[in-house]
Amino acid sequence: MQDSTGLNYVSVFKPMDEEPMPVNNPQQLPLSSDGQGLKRGTRVGEGAIREVAAYLLDHPKTGSRSLSKQVMGFAGVPPTAMVRSFHNSCCTKDAKVGSLQMFMKNNGSCEDIGPGAFPVEEVHNISVFDIRMANADRHAGNILTGKGKDGKTFLIPIDHGYCLPENFEDCTFEWLYWPQAKVPFSEDILNYVNSLDAEQDIALLRLNG
Repeated sequence: MQDSTGLNYVSVFKPMDEEPMPVNNPQQLPLSSDGQGLKRGTRVGEGAIREVAAYLLDHPKTGSRSLSKQVMGFAGVPPTAMVRSFHNSCCTKDAKVGSLQMFMKNNGSCEDIGPGAFPVEEVHNISVFDIRMANADRHAGNILTGKGKDGKTFLIPIDHGYCLPENFEDCTFEWLYWPQAKVPFSEDILNYVNSLDAEQDIALLRLNG
């Protein structure tokens, strides 16, 4: 989605009925006969819910998402919310429900750059997040790269519609094959892992529907 000038992207809207395999999917993929999504353990039309859950559970280092005032979390998942949208370009006059995610300026995806250029900590942050989420779709194309004012490269994980599956048959971690995966976690990352509370995560997801 663009701003009022039509020159700048500000957000990414993913309607539930346009995900892969529902009736309005723009790629015209075959409809799911049993409700299962493209990845085993996921359901058609639930991708937006998982996108929002991924942001909620990407807790900042300063504490739980429900308590911290920081917008960006540990792994850098872009802010994401569930919304209802009306727009003339939609294929239906009814409101569309889906996930709305902040557009992150970037220099392309990790597919365009060799993994040797990525900071170890950035890769480790995403690896911790992906394991927690049992991500079934982490390939190099859904990790964007950016550069801070200090010139350092940072990574932006996107496309979490296949996280939190009902089983772990299709979990995919591209970073397993990167050299950074062989480096031990730092004390800061281990402290973050030890601070996580699965029961609090469950309560947070229930609170947000």
